Amino acid sequence: MPPKGPRTGLDTKQERLAAERRTEELRQTGRFRIALGFPNSYDVGMSNLGFQWVYRLLNREDDVASERFFWEPELLDRRGPLTYETGTPVGEFPLVAFSISWEMDYVNFLKLLPRAQIPLLREDRSDTDPIVLVGGDCARINPAPLTPYVDAFAMGDAEKLVPLLAEVLRQDAGRDATLSRMAALRGFYVPAVHGKDAHEAEDGKIVVQQFKAAEGVFREPPHTTILTPYTELSDKLLIEIARGCSEMCRFCWAAYAMAPQVRIPASRILEVAERNRRLTSRAGLIATAVGDHPEILDILEGLARLEYHVALSSIKIDAVSEELLGILVRQGEKSLAIAPEAGNERLRRVLNKKVSDEMLREKVRLIARAGFSSLKLYLQIGLPGETESDVDDLVNLVSDLREIMLEEGRKLGRLGTLVPSVNTFIPKPHTPFENEAVEDPEEIERKMKKLDQAFRRMPNVVFRGMPPTEALWEAYLAKMGLESGEILRAAAAGDSVRKLVRDHRATILSVVRPGGRDAEGKMRGVFDPKARQESPWGFITKS
Repeated sequence: MPPKGPRTGLDTKQERLAAERRTEELRQTGRFRIALGFPNSYDVGMSNLGFQWVYRLLNREDDVASERFFWEPELLDRRGPLTYETGTPVGEFPLVAFSISWEMDYVNFLKLLPRAQIPLLREDRSDTDPIVLVGGDCARINPAPLTPYVDAFAMGDAEKLVPLLAEVLRQDAGRDATLSRMAALRGFYVPAVHGKDAHEAEDGKIVVQQFKAAEGVFREPPHTTILTPYTELSDKLLIEIARGCSEMCRFCWAAYAMAPQVRIPASRILEVAERNRRLTSRAGLIATAVGDHPEILDILEGLARLEYHVALSSIKIDAVSEELLGILVRQGEKSLAIAPEAGNERLRRVLNKKVSDEMLREKVRLIARAGFSSLKLYLQIGLPGETESDVDDLVNLVSDLREIMLEEGRKLGRLGTLVPSVNTFIPKPHTPFENEAVEDPEEIERKMKKLDQAFRRMPNVVFRGMPPTEALWEAYLAKMGLESGEILRAAAAGDSVRKLVRDHRATILSVVRPGGRDAEGKMRGVFDPKARQESPWGFITKS
């Protein structure tokens, strides 16, 4: 286990590096050096499989060497952030690349650039400044708000883009020539060449490069490159088993932006697990819906034979079975999470969530009967078309599922806990609900208070609700465009989310509540081509 107590920055880095164990020995020497950053802490960044996988792919390329850095204010010195591998100031690299998977990290990204002595605005950079490249989920969802600060965006799957990037770097051209060559490649968006809305790109579109469904058979399973005890996923071997989701819930960007689903065969997943068993006994399976994999039982049974302990963060409700639960229970698992999303069948149909009330109750009974003592429910309020009776049904649903948990728990001699985790509906780009409005902030607060009061009266229920201010901020970050400049820079300067939402309320509401809902509260639930074209992300299409 990591040592406890205060440590100096130097000690922290040395301890982390000493504790790291690599699943592949990478050649880290080359003429073309890349600083690869994650705009959050080491703990968070090293828990991110996408970041770790890009690091591996870059260092596999001939004559390319990539080094890691993170947003760690406590470790900054006068030279700014330093890489972990050689302690080199980030600003000295010719290419500084960021993996951004969560919009909330935009603020840290903006803080990092000036501290690395890189001009914040791309138009202020000269030939001696690094090229700033951004990849990750946020790049492919909505790059628009970061275009003033980013020289190039890598949009798509790393396996498709890293070899192209490496080939451009090996041409050893100057800054402008390198950006021009990137702009000629499919999957790279270079604002200075393509224009802020890509109007100079071919057909005015940037094409995201991603795997086709049939390619999953041949795909190497992305997996942890560096095991470390210094994360919440301590020493856990993460393996991606699928990308995308067949569920196609209308609020989920991953299902639509990453469609079609790409699945990796069980045999290839287990090869990776067997090869790395000497390094760790803990494994985690990564997918939008783990239970969606047609070979999930084979995968879990194979990992059990290798004596891995596997924890599943969440399971699709219709994938819950006695066999799957039995494998988890034999490993000592006591907690599980499922996502009903809404309190009744009608609203789930609106979401395209194919779970009936009868199925939900049947699956929760199986979970409780199997011996799980904690069950988390992912739920939402403020959904399109939601009525007050739908909120009441959410309370009733939790009450009913609680009774099932208690009934089955009594038979086993222990009472379980139900944890309703309730978020506000956030409309995301690339989904059929992208043009829906976020619930009015006062209504969010009222509904959360109503739920809190109801759940407080239920023993063995622990309520977790999303603060209204956080909901507005998260929704704004997902859909904002170039109007965000002043707001993002204020956030980077240290303004709190509460202050930002208060000071810029009109701008934020104009984005997250575009005209509000119509008088009848109708739900679209279908793509609006005209609105998509006019959106900040309207120039993005898929390969």
